[in-house]
Amino acid sequence: MPEYQRFDAVACEFPRPRAPLFPSLRLADLSFGGSGTVAPALIDGTAVRHFARGRYAMHAAYLAAGIGPGTALLAPSYHCRTMIDPALALGGTVLFYEVDSDLTPRVDSIRALLAPRDHGIKALVLPHYFGFEQPPALLAAVMAVCRHHGLMFIEDCSHAWQVAAKRAQGAQANADHVLMASPYKFFGCEDGGVLWANPALFPITPPARPGLLREAKAFTSAWSRNRAARVDATEAVPRDPALRGQDIVERHDQPSPLYERAMENKNSLALSRWVMRRTLLAPLIERRRQHYRQWLEAVAGARGGQALMHDLPDDCAPYMFPITIAEPDPVFYQLKQAGMPIFRWDDMAVSSCTVARNYRLHLLHLPCHQGLTSQQMAWMTALVAKALA
Repeated sequence: MPEYQRFDAVACEFPRPRAPLFPSLRLADLSFGGSGTVAPALIDGTAVRHFARGRYAMHAAYLAAGIGPGTALLAPSYHCRTMIDPALALGGTVLFYEVDSDLTPRVDSIRALLAPRDHGIKALVLPHYFGFEQPPALLAAVMAVCRHHGLMFIEDCSHAWQVAAKRAQGAQANADHVLMASPYKFFGCEDGGVLWANPALFPITPPARPGLLREAKAFTSAWSRNRAARVDATEAVPRDPALRGQDIVERHDQPSPLYERAMENKNSLALSRWVMRRTLLAPLIERRRQHYRQWLEAVAGARGGQALMHDLPDDCAPYMFPITIAEPDPVFYQLKQAGMPIFRWDDMAVSSCTVARNYRLHLLHLPCHQGLTSQQMAWMTALVAKALA
């Protein structure tokens, strides 16, 4: 039975973030005619399925791969729980391959896990972390291993819509290769999970569409999230707070509370798909890149942390800014108490990978999306720079 290490922040009484982790709907981001939007084939067609969240698109991919009781999924040791939840929901087990410090997969670790004749592994999932495409040579090597062992190759583009746009056509033509993405992390939409795969892998009945009440609530929520909190870049870093969270070790074979079985076959909102079709891509991508460069400049030379990915490739639309910090205690607590929006994968299956064990608490995900205002970016970069000085 797998073991998990989970950070419980209940005792910390962290305030609500003062800037949004994800983009929200803005009319300025939309086009009502002309070019510059997503290719229609990426949103519509027999090779595309929409779900309420990426985790449920992943469920459909795992199901197509044959994951179930007595079988296993190969997943990276550094992972979000929602990446492995669908396999557990299907009754399968998960084995973890190691990653290097740049979050590239260790092919020797994958081969070692596949060495036993009775491994029962049906699929391998490989993420493109933070919007950065995995190196082509490594992708080719992993795909070759999957073909040799008869595994389905699943590319997790939850962080990387532009990578999915580039690679989806290849998945649609093959029965052993699928891609999935989480549009709400890229577009200003309320929900969404997309799966691109050979139509033969899809069930005959498509996911159920949301009702009018859910659509209406989503529309109201989309506009209410546009209200930006007031921030001041001259604010000092809060003193070391007295309250601390705790690490909890658990053993079970069930999905996390983030996974709702009732949502497995639910479609995304019509509003979300409309936003995807209408969004202008070039300004969205450039704004993300501009914010990423601001982060790089802000933490350059910081003693208490450094950017995980220093180079921003020309074709990269970054999802978040990943930064490793030397001292999670007290820096993480100070930033959270200040209202800094932070993701951190601190609820993770325990593995032998030293990189994953270290990054669990030391790797922070900081927002750089297109919906952030210049004031919010100035406040966040100044606060983090002060905390790491």
